[in-house]
Amino acid sequence: MPTFRPENFMRKTIDLPDQFIFATEYEVLYSDVNSANHLGADRFLPIAMEAQLRFIKHLGYADATAFEDAGLIMAHSEVEYISEAKYGDSLEVKLAARNFGRRSFEFIYQINNLSLEREMARIATTLLFFDYAAGKVIEVPDTFLQRIRKNNVQTI
Repeated sequence: MPTFRPENFMRKTIDLPDQFIFATEYEVLYSDVNSANHLGADRFLPIAMEAQLRFIKHLGYADATAFEDAGLIMAHSEVEYISEAKYGDSLEVKLAARNFGRRSFEFIYQINNLSLEREMARIATTLLFFDYAAGKVIEVPDTFLQRIRKNNVQTI
């Protein structure tokens, strides 16, 4: 059995875009902290999803989980852990949208620890619009694309 050595570990870096289209703040909750007294690895995606929901509401949709006659489903995700956060730390979650295809697109998140003034994580998620009534993936709706294009950087 091979022995794990850090030099054998291929680290993937998530490239950040030149501009983000949305930013929001999040305070690390007690329920986010693990037994080592820092933000648990299992909490990064839920924090990104919270930012995603806030962004969709910001775009003007009444329901952030089911809109454009479909729902968003996550097909793929990657998390690059950079530094830690502790209970009560203030985080800034920035979001960008890119790599639009016919049926998918990507959200890129950069999480910064405002309390410690450093970058904490980068996350990439590939999302699909899914028509639950028809039971299939649908094309990215034009109205969604238009709302994305009109959006400016804002903090909510």
